[in-house]
Amino acid sequence: MKKSPTPMEIRAARDSAKLTQSAAAALVHSAAGTWQQWEAGDRKMHLGFWELFLIKTKQLELFAIQAEGTP
Repeated sequence: MKKSPTPMEIRAARDSAKLTQSAAAALVHSAAGTWQQWEAGDRKMHLGFWELFLIKTKQLELFAIQAEGTP
């Protein structure tokens, strides 16, 4: 089973997409404060939000390849 993305993965994906936290949150229909909590590690991001963000920012394959290399 897949695991939730780490705060570092969330931040890296957002930075790669060149989006602010507010813009990233709006892309997945979430509040900016929730996105901030995901990046701070105060709350785990549900895989549905993570996959939606990666699909919309065209990063799904990139992160899927990186995940395959992780034990």
